[in-house]
Amino acid sequence: MEDEMTRLYQAVYKGETSELRQQLLRNPSAIHALDHNGDSLMHLAIRTGSLHTVAELIACGFDVNTRSAAGWTIMEEAVAAMHHDAPHQTPAREALFRHVYHAVQADEQRRWSARRKQLLDALHSMPDFSLVLSWTIGSWMLGGSRLLRRFLPSDTYTMRKEGVRLRVDASRDGRAGKERTSRRGALQLNR
Repeated sequence: MEDEMTRLYQAVYKGETSELRQQLLRNPSAIHALDHNGDSLMHLAIRTGSLHTVAELIACGFDVNTRSAAGWTIMEEAVAAMHHDAPHQTPAREALFRHVYHAVQADEQRRWSARRKQLLDALHSMPDFSLVLSWTIGSWMLGGSRLLRRFLPSDTYTMRKEGVRLRVDASRDGRAGKERTSRRGALQLNR
């Protein structure tokens, strides 16, 4: 088994996609295995900068939510690889980052579609409501109260739910009430 894993990692390091594909066909469960440093095949492929290897792993069914032993996602690895080459950004690293980004977005769309019906049913079963949440930080409390008072002294959220429509409006007073910004968000799902 160790010899197979060595060949698999060597295929990633060398960018040999046909060898990688053959190894994964022989041992499909190895696609998410971690090496002795705690890195997956995808994390290593991103570090080597091989777009073809990254594309092959995604095509073979690599789960883009897999983390290394250090807790790094493949998106974080791709961002780190971009910053590593920042002074002389190469188009290859940018293409690799875009490929990883699109794979992660496609996975998120699939997961959202799977949860959509459950969310619609939950919203439909809830009664309509309107809710206002507001706070002001003014007293001394242990920890970060000084920091919170400086950047977020008060805030108000207004939430409304009608049918399957959910809307959240927020307004924040800036430092000493001198500036006021407004943020809005709406979620409307159709059956």
